[in-house]
Amino acid sequence: MADGARSPGGARRLLGLIAAGALVAGAGRAAMARPGEGPGPLPWRVGGPLGFTVDAAAFPDTQGHALEVYVRIPPSTLGSLTLDSAATGKLRLSARLRSGFAGKPSELKQEFEISPGDSVRDFGHVVLLRFPLRSGPQKLAVRLEDLRSRKRGLVYLGRNVAENAGVEGEFQVSVPKVGPDLSDIEFVWPVTGALGTAFRRGDRDVVPNADRLYGLHADDLDAYFTARGNPGDSRAWRWRARVLDQDGSVVAARESTEASALELEAEVTFDLTHEPAGGYELEVSAAHEGDASASTRMSKFSIAWRSESWFKNPRDVEDAVHLLLTPDDEQAFTMMQAGEQERLLDDYWRVRDPTPGTALNEAQEEFRQRVAIANRTYARIGSGPGMLSDMGRVFIRYGEPSEVLKQVIPTGDNTLSQVISDLVANEDRAVGDVHQKGLGSDMRPFEVWIYQGDIPPPVDADPRERRAHRRRLVFLFVDEQGLGQYTLRYSTE
Repeated sequence: MADGARSPGGARRLLGLIAAGALVAGAGRAAMARPGEGPGPLPWRVGGPLGFTVDAAAFPDTQGHALEVYVRIPPSTLGSLTLDSAATGKLRLSARLRSGFAGKPSELKQEFEISPGDSVRDFGHVVLLRFPLRSGPQKLAVRLEDLRSRKRGLVYLGRNVAENAGVEGEFQVSVPKVGPDLSDIEFVWPVTGALGTAFRRGDRDVVPNADRLYGLHADDLDAYFTARGNPGDSRAWRWRARVLDQDGSVVAARESTEASALELEAEVTFDLTHEPAGGYELEVSAAHEGDASASTRMSKFSIAWRSESWFKNPRDVEDAVHLLLTPDDEQAFTMMQAGEQERLLDDYWRVRDPTPGTALNEAQEEFRQRVAIANRTYARIGSGPGMLSDMGRVFIRYGEPSEVLKQVIPTGDNTLSQVISDLVANEDRAVGDVHQKGLGSDMRPFEVWIYQGDIPPPVDADPRERRAHRRRLVFLFVDEQGLGQYTLRYSTE
């Protein structure tokens, strides 16, 4: 992916990993996979100001299969584009597909002008790209560029580089069949009187649902598929569709027969109004009447009922869970669809709710308020949101300290050297490698945060886990370069 990898560990790994003085690095921007790994199963969600979603579905045609690639540019991205005097932005969408085990990749590019209002309902702008392909592993790379923007910074001086974002990953396409065959499932959002990015399917206008997301803004699942029989076989068709929850239980099903034809083009619709948030699968089977077996396809989708699951930038969601989950759980989270993420977070905060009989979850609300304060207070240019700074992390976990010792220009007995001596004398944890710099007194700016008294557990603490009751916590932050970037160098956590 274009985004960099996260720094290791979340809050539950404890900021106290610096017990021996090891530096806790400031977190990088959210990534959807670790280095060397792909973005996981489709659909792929790219976060950041130029975010987008990618999905794909294979359909049988006269050459074997064709791959339809759907790229959704959400309203949040449309609203962040660099505009000209006519309030119009310009985008370039590039896609490269390497199909099968060898061969030259296929490449497609589109440049188009677009304005923030070019959205079908709240679904954004969807671009459909069609590739010929062979069966086997597929490697797809997609990049979006804001052509009217320019990257800033010393590294870009004298260079004309537009803001861009991209994703690259692999997926598998089923082996094309000579006889009966069934396409992948194309998930869509139905629209009425749509303009711009709507596509015609049968007698309806639809928008390809690249997020495979239903619920709050589309409580009916709507999907299309095609089937092909043996050459010359034009018997009637029968098909079945089922929705399965994450436990494999069938929550909805329907069957139908269609008129005699060489090929079947069918639409399936399910009312999902009463289904909870989470991950689901749609299973579709089709065959000619009288056939003993049917061709079957299964595809994952998700249901979400919270507005943030639909419209919040994936990077912001991943930044928040970086403070809540272990690295392994965080990695699994980034691979989930939006509805699966919503269900996990709902379950996460449900067990931490101090008053489960009320509408307000005080623990979750406290976390959100602290995140907002940390982003306002500790953000620095070029270092990401304040919530991912070392100071921001400690504040989010424990709130305002009882006492703060702050020295921007240390002098006399208030130098870092003296503070380190005091920590050695008074605290029961080794200072480690927070050593003096150069000759004489250490003049690095620093802050010491002290929590004492009845210290409540962190807002993300699991009440089912026993924790040692703490009466005093000390955190030492050092501005190593004198630029206002404070790094956590010592903790008694």
